[in-house]
Amino acid sequence: MEEEIRSTFVVGMESEGFAIYDSLMQLKNEVHTVCVGAAIGQACLLLSAGTKGKRFMMPHAKAMIQQPRVPSSGLMPASDVLIRAKEVIINRDILVELLSKHTGNSLETVANVMRRPYYMDAQKAKDFGVIDRVLWRGQEQIIADVVPSEEFDKNAGIRSVERV
Repeated sequence: MEEEIRSTFVVGMESEGFAIYDSLMQLKNEVHTVCVGAAIGQACLLLSAGTKGKRFMMPHAKAMIQQPRVPSSGLMPASDVLIRAKEVIINRDILVELLSKHTGNSLETVANVMRRPYYMDAQKAKDFGVIDRVLWRGQEQIIADVVPSEEFDKNAGIRSVERV
């Protein structure tokens, strides 16, 4: 029974973040991203993965990238710890590659800043390439230009099922 419980633990939240990322990359239309509050870890990747020119951040929001973490191993056998550690390294390398792609930074730059948690205010996130613009009061037209959800679905090839 204990063995079954152990096998259900997830290595980290990267799998969920990569699933959302893969779904975003399948969309045919523009993806607008806006950071309100904080975009930490996988959320920072998703923020940067928006359509270039359509990635925004509120002025007092924060973004942060970091290496994936290994969950507590407790009393796991050493072989299980090794399996999880290898998976975290793979996830880290994928995260570095994707952040490099979307921010325009080299793999080395991203890997170096990810050695420790790397916090960015809105301007620093813009300079690093995570976003394109900081949203200030008076820029409401930017948000108003976002397509309505029905048109977004149509452009993305999503059809709703009509109920009778």
